[in-house]
Amino acid sequence: MSNEEQLSCPFKKLCTDLLKELGTSDNNLQATETRLKALENSVQELMSRLAKSEAEIEKIQMENRDRTKVAFSASIGPVRFLGPCNTDVTLVYKNVIMNVGNAYNNATGIFTAPVRGIYYFSFFYHCMADQPTLLALYRNGNQVAMTKHHKSSCNTENGGNGVTLLLEKGEQVYIVLRKDTRVWDEANAITVFSGFLINVM
Repeated sequence: MSNEEQLSCPFKKLCTDLLKELGTSDNNLQATETRLKALENSVQELMSRLAKSEAEIEKIQMENRDRTKVAFSASIGPVRFLGPCNTDVTLVYKNVIMNVGNAYNNATGIFTAPVRGIYYFSFFYHCMADQPTLLALYRNGNQVAMTKHHKSSCNTENGGNGVTLLLEKGEQVYIVLRKDTRVWDEANAITVFSGFLINVM
């Protein structure tokens, strides 16, 4: 073997080993690049989901802001008696305490449902004990609930009632004072008609 061949042998083995290591490194690099690409795809997918979720949240927030809000309270006011009358009369609660959504009309005493939904109504009264009182809550001409007082030996009486109704859009709710009965109200709002929307259906 020549001196030149003897000198080249160690370098040949070294080169072979280096080539193997480079091949292994190249394979590792390719595997790393593959994993990195998969991670990039996962990040893009997560960002897409996040953007979609943010859009849905914004939509829900907009819907909540635009959701119909309905609530009212009104009293007969000012200081006065109403009744007795020789026929049933719709009570007009002129003194509006609150009327969110403007569904209650204080010129007619009638509440008109702006949307189909579940509503809650209450009505309370104050009266002289020696005179009868009978109030009835009506829905489109049909009595739904009532509260009443018969003559007693006390000075004054208070009463009330409440009811939950599923109303269609446009249906009307109001309070009727029955004939030959009366109620009393004053600045402190003791004869009151109230209602609010619980949920849109």
